[in-house]
Amino acid sequence: MRNTWIKGTLVLAGAAFVARFLGVVQRIPLQRILDDIGMASYAMAYNVYFWLLVLATAGIPSALAKLVAEKEALGRYEESARIRTIARRWGWGGGLLMALTLFWGAPWIANRGGNPDAVWAIRALSPALLLFPWVAVERGYFHGRQRMLANGLSQVGEQILRVLAGVAFAYALMVGGYGVALAAAGASFGGVLGAMGAALVMVIASRRLARSDVQDSQRHKDAPLIPASSANEHLKKQVEQVQSAVASEPHTEEHVDRKPLLSPTPPRKQASLFASLVRLAVPTSITALAVPTLYLIDTLLTIPLLQPLMGVEEATRMLGILGGRAQSLAGIPVIFAIALSQSIMPLIAATYAKQEHSALQHHTERALWVTVLLGVPVILVLIAAVDPINTLLFGNTVGSIVIATVVATVVFQLWMMTSGSILLGLGKPLAPMLHIACGLLVKLIGTWTLAPLWGIMGIVVATAACFATTMALNLWRLRQMVPFSWSRRYVSLGVASGAALVVGSAVSKWSGHFVQPFALAEGNAFCQATLIGVVVLFTMGAVLWGTKAIQAEDMRRFFSRSR
Repeated sequence: MRNTWIKGTLVLAGAAFVARFLGVVQRIPLQRILDDIGMASYAMAYNVYFWLLVLATAGIPSALAKLVAEKEALGRYEESARIRTIARRWGWGGGLLMALTLFWGAPWIANRGGNPDAVWAIRALSPALLLFPWVAVERGYFHGRQRMLANGLSQVGEQILRVLAGVAFAYALMVGGYGVALAAAGASFGGVLGAMGAALVMVIASRRLARSDVQDSQRHKDAPLIPASSANEHLKKQVEQVQSAVASEPHTEEHVDRKPLLSPTPPRKQASLFASLVRLAVPTSITALAVPTLYLIDTLLTIPLLQPLMGVEEATRMLGILGGRAQSLAGIPVIFAIALSQSIMPLIAATYAKQEHSALQHHTERALWVTVLLGVPVILVLIAAVDPINTLLFGNTVGSIVIATVVATVVFQLWMMTSGSILLGLGKPLAPMLHIACGLLVKLIGTWTLAPLWGIMGIVVATAACFATTMALNLWRLRQMVPFSWSRRYVSLGVASGAALVVGSAVSKWSGHFVQPFALAEGNAFCQATLIGVVVLFTMGAVLWGTKAIQAEDMRRFFSRSR
């Protein structure tokens, strides 16, 4: 079997990286237009919107991807299409409900979060909830069909429109003298145009896929009937062929033959399919709500808890730094974990269904290793170069310690997300759901306890405790089901990370004094950040290579055929 889940990971990661990069780029002009005060309204709107978006889709995309992958592997294409129809209806209904909730509940949300100016920024995003649940369902279906390119293009198209429209509207409203509150609403409204762009891409992709399926049906409509005596043997061979084809094809728009297979059981009724979808979707939804809920807690509690310590204006500014700077940068290393989690879950499900225990252990170990191998270097670069990156993107070094600490917490988030996705693939959706509930309880207790003592850093530490708790519980449960081993490579990774961080921090301090080739602070910051990034990555790579944690054979086999 080819390591196509890695290829799928890179396809999704590439698209997600471009999308996230554009999102960070958008923050640069927005922060200068709106300042940290206005960015607090913008961040509050998006955190609330994203939480409701995940709730509206109710875990349907991930559940849909898993069920569609299973039906497609068994040749039950009619059931696959019916599940898609059921999910679409759920998406439209949930989107309408959440759009109305966001619009009419905006005043309560803004006042509860201590930022009344955020009302229109929140309301401006509500129309996007009419479209995005449907887009999310389509992405889940295409994921289950192993068609990653459409998903990637829709993400990129969404972000391009969102960035351009958001910045243009915010600038026009601010220059027109409408104030920061309406300018933040204009920035939020860019998300509506982004949703329209994503929907357009998925409509085009859906039509292309439908034409391809019709052609396949026409090609095989005259296929000879199979004698009853050999039906079971024929089914077994055909299922193996389809599973092999799905696993071996790259996750792009390449053609996959959809020759109808003889089903060993009659097609399931719609009510049964809906029940299967709900049983998997609800726990998946709760799992997917982990990070949005955590950010929503920060959105609603930061200003009320910090106000007694520093006043309303400074507390609002802290929320702007946390949501507008720190959380946006912390989302960059998570790109790899998100993409890998989406790619690995259908593969784990298929492998577990076939009871291929050695392959299951291999996929689990590789997924956990690749997660940190791709994510940790990015985390170290962001931490070591936090001052020049902060200056480059946001014009000053305000909040650098907050950014660095939030980025450091992503180490726990990486494994939390990947291990949770593997548990979902193993058919254990309740486990990550319960573990996340424990983590969020730790977050709430920690935020209420530490924020009055340590200010914004108490909120960040509570976030780290939430991720660490959930990660530990996920890995503990996963180890009970899959006896994966901890390689010595992790020791080498820890040594390499420590060496890279020490060297990178030293270069950061040195470059701040001596690397000043430009008159503009942003130009100097770019040079410093680039230098620090190169040094950190080189140091880490050299240590990993020297300790044989990564070898030439690993690089050759990364995209090669393996068992």
